Amino acid sequence: MKRRDEDRVPTIREVAKVAQVGVMTVSRVINNHPSVKATTRKKVLAAIAALGYQQNEAARLLKGHRARMIGLIVPDLSDIFFATCAHTVQHIARAHDLMTLVVASERDADLEVKQAELMASRMVSGLLIVTSSKEGDERLRRLQVSGLPIVAFDRPLAGLESDSVIVENRAGAEDAVEHLIAHGHKRIACAGYDQEVYTINERIRGYKYRMQMEKLKPQVCLGLLTLDDVRRWINQILAAKNPPTAIFALNHRTSVYVLEALTERNIKIPNQIALIGFDDFDLSNVIRPALTTVAQAPVELARRAMSLLLQRIRGLESQDGSLKKADQDQTPAKIVLPTRLIIRDSCGAHPIRSHTRKHQD
Repeated sequence: MKRRDEDRVPTIREVAKVAQVGVMTVSRVINNHPSVKATTRKKVLAAIAALGYQQNEAARLLKGHRARMIGLIVPDLSDIFFATCAHTVQHIARAHDLMTLVVASERDADLEVKQAELMASRMVSGLLIVTSSKEGDERLRRLQVSGLPIVAFDRPLAGLESDSVIVENRAGAEDAVEHLIAHGHKRIACAGYDQEVYTINERIRGYKYRMQMEKLKPQVCLGLLTLDDVRRWINQILAAKNPPTAIFALNHRTSVYVLEALTERNIKIPNQIALIGFDDFDLSNVIRPALTTVAQAPVELARRAMSLLLQRIRGLESQDGSLKKADQDQTPAKIVLPTRLIIRDSCGAHPIRSHTRKHQD
């Protein structure tokens, strides 16, 4: 039976005819190419709406065009910091008519690369990666050379000349320790989970630097992955002859575990032990005592990373939206965002100084 006209799928040629432009111009409008005049774009979009034209994504891929999709790889989606980043990326992507494919690498560097390769095989327009690798991987470099835009955020990608957006982790840690020292603390312990992670390593460096500058002995305990780990560590330090009078926690999860473990032991915070944590979170000001934190901005971090990725995607689009080779000579952008020390009750002191590190673009 002959198909009725109203059921027929409109074509790009029909859109061009109604808009009185060429097929190439319609393609450019569909792919958001910046060379199209505003008046022409308006005419084409009106024709698309009138005809009910919908682009066939499968056909686009067969022609070597990019999918209207980006990939996002983070270490752990149960972590509120990374979940906030993912939400921000998805929100911005949607505003640019892009879908987001989000996966967690579970802090497995090899799985991370395999996920990136799978996304590349799906012809994603670009990749955002919070890496779990400390050494880099040649496979990622090959993906980048093939023309896939890759932007690292929160942590740089070792061995890869990619755009990156990171945070002043070391300086933020220095600010926290400096604040405790300024209020008389000399035995300041540092607790966290994994020194191999770039962000944690930078915070440890900042802690050690400030302690050594004041000729104080650093006390670093790592591998505290669970509440039970923290409980054992708290029991150990409290049994020492000269226990710490303050603790600097390297991430928000460790901060919460320390608060819980100290509360279970009826240790008064901050009267017996002061506490400052790295990473602010929604409940920092609600829990008691309210937690003093080194705050970073996951929304701004993700927003700046997404901005860089969109710039790269636009720069690699051919006039018909098909793939182009990446410009290997283009200098990667590096953005460093500031931290802010937020003084609350857990450190037991009013602010002497409050630092906000300046952006470095």
